[in-house]
Amino acid sequence: MKTRFIKNATVTGVPFGILAGIAFGLQDGMSAGILSGIVCGLLFGICIAGFNWRQRRKMAGSRRESGEEEILLQGVANHFCHGEGRGGWLTLTKGKLSFRSHGKNLQNQPVDIDLSEISEALPVRTAGIIPNGLEVVLQNDSGTERFVVCGRKEWLRKISEQLRETK
Repeated sequence: MKTRFIKNATVTGVPFGILAGIAFGLQDGMSAGILSGIVCGLLFGICIAGFNWRQRRKMAGSRRESGEEEILLQGVANHFCHGEGRGGWLTLTKGKLSFRSHGKNLQNQPVDIDLSEISEALPVRTAGIIPNGLEVVLQNDSGTERFVVCGRKEWLRKISEQLRETK
């Protein structure tokens, strides 16, 4: 748990701190920019990691079980839907991939994708730089669904295993 918190704080805080440092450095001078960047990065990273931890606990406690299906993998995720990055909980079972919003989004409809509808799962970079994205390509040119997940390699491995088993 501590390791995940530290990793989340670092992955979010360092890029934010660098950008804040550059912005403050251009405005107030290099030494003020460096100090401001460090402080802003630390605070932002801790806040985001704390929010992630809180949401993980909340969603784990309130998630719906998948009926009789065995849950293979689950965790906090974001789902991109019509321009909104919706926070919530992603669950993989032997038959489907499901996303449930935490309810604080503009769009709260659930997403349920039968594994038979998925042609492949691919790694993508969020905002073109952060290696935590997961793209699910649907059969018959039906489009894609994009998620941000923790442990992307494990999600890709588990989804690929299930796709091989269903074919």
